[in-house]
Amino acid sequence: MNATERKKLGAFVGVFTPTMLTILGVIMYLRTGWVVGNAGLLPTLAIVVLANGITLITALSVSAVATNMRVGSGGPYYIISRSLGLEIGGALGLPLFLSQALSVTLYSFGLAESLRFVWPEVPVPMVAAATILVAARTRAR
Repeated sequence: MNATERKKLGAFVGVFTPTMLTILGVIMYLRTGWVVGNAGLLPTLAIVVLANGITLITALSVSAVATNMRVGSGGPYYIISRSLGLEIGGALGLPLFLSQALSVTLYSFGLAESLRFVWPEVPVPMVAAATILVAARTRAR
């Protein structure tokens, strides 16, 4: 299959959907009850609508920039540095890298808390640490 025959991902499937899946991941499903209990239903819905709005605007911006070039290795950093310059690319690329690297910890603790619903005696920090070690070991191969 050559480059012209490949089906391209649009703004919705290629940008908006993965971003929403990240946002609606661990935090959305494990903490929604806590947020509703502390803030109320309307503020919680306002938070979700605001997050969706920001995600939509970001997805449209990224898709507009990404459609003007062939994306090389580096993903979002490549797009930003080639479109806006190396200085801005570096200034945005480093926080992007750190956020993706630190999200491993967030998702590991989310998995550990989810397992606690099934096995209440499981210690959350130990499960999270074991998950991070397994992920690092798997990635190192």
